[in-house]
Amino acid sequence: MYSLKYALLLFCFCSISFSLAQEEKIIPAKKVDITSFIKDTQIMSKDNEAFKMVWWIPKEYWKFSIEDSSLADSESEYIDEMIASFGEFTLVCVINTEMGMFGNLKKKSSTVRIKDQKGTIYEPLDDSLIPDDFKGTLTLMKPMIAQMLGQFGEQLEFHVFSKKAKDGTLICNPLSKGKFTILLNEEEFNFMLPLASMVEKKVCPEDQKLYNGTWNFCPIHGKKLKLQTK
Repeated sequence: MYSLKYALLLFCFCSISFSLAQEEKIIPAKKVDITSFIKDTQIMSKDNEAFKMVWWIPKEYWKFSIEDSSLADSESEYIDEMIASFGEFTLVCVINTEMGMFGNLKKKSSTVRIKDQKGTIYEPLDDSLIPDDFKGTLTLMKPMIAQMLGQFGEQLEFHVFSKKAKDGTLICNPLSKGKFTILLNEEEFNFMLPLASMVEKKVCPEDQKLYNGTWNFCPIHGKKLKLQTK
């Protein structure tokens, strides 16, 4: 059974938003900008009156959201438990809706799949394979996120996938190199990896400006970008 404290902790998490190659440097958790991280993991699509959003929610989201708050110490037991539970699955949140003639939103049916870098397609887990505790956590989360998103939030759906491929590697690893794709019906939403928000920005040797840490060359001068720290 979920305690009130556990529910409040989930609310705090939800309210905060809305092997790596050698030439890139991972940012410590406390220095990750949560707003940038969310932008990296959310992709939206609008076509006339149709609106779609795909939000991949890695377990790191929960860690980064709370890392620099007072809850990091006072509720460490609950936080560790939550992060561990989310780390057992790949979680995707989608909104697929269309605005009607009078401004009302009409929810559209959604088929969600994941395609990894090798082109392998993964289907959501059967409901019987998802532990009741985890389903309970999602039940608590849904109205909290929905409230923050307004009328769009009423349209959201969670889709739970396995965290690992058959070869034992993570299907969606925020620090791997390459990309993976979430298919919402037939539309592709591509996530480039590693996530830029988790990688230290690089400096251009020409003018000392900072650029996306996943880039190798300055887009202005063509010079090879350098790490800020070693």
